[in-house]
Amino acid sequence: MVLFREFQQLETEFRIGAPYMQAADDLINLGEITIQGTRHADGLKLWLSLQHFGKKGYAQLIDESYKLTDYLLKALQKVPDLEVMGQPDMNIICFRSIPAKILPEDQDQWNTDLQAYLLQKTNIFLSLPLYRGQRWLRTIILNPYINQTQLDHLIQEINQFTHC
Repeated sequence: MVLFREFQQLETEFRIGAPYMQAADDLINLGEITIQGTRHADGLKLWLSLQHFGKKGYAQLIDESYKLTDYLLKALQKVPDLEVMGQPDMNIICFRSIPAKILPEDQDQWNTDLQAYLLQKTNIFLSLPLYRGQRWLRTIILNPYINQTQLDHLIQEINQFTHC
């Protein structure tokens, strides 16, 4: 374990940015300064998770994430002016808001603003990868504490943002 007296030193010395994340100077992404994602210590996290949940517990978590993914996909498909990228094979959904009132050259900024709005209003982080030259919002339903109520709130806030 390493402890730092100054947070700035932790951020400066241990920050590893992910290529699919947008860098923001004023936002500390804790994922870049902790063990997470597809970083080097993932084997340890998997082993610890298997010890805690077991195979049956993991199967239950995966099944639930697929059910919630299907639930969210159906809800997103009902939102006007929203484009969903394909049918998900797993628990990842990519979508973008494309309202007619927004010019095509302004849609990336619109979706970037939507991402920030959703994080503020729902406390749900959606990444914003670049796909075929456009920004898409990406959600990965994997958190064992996410539920339909939170997804309903996410959809409600997407509707609120896109119809303001």
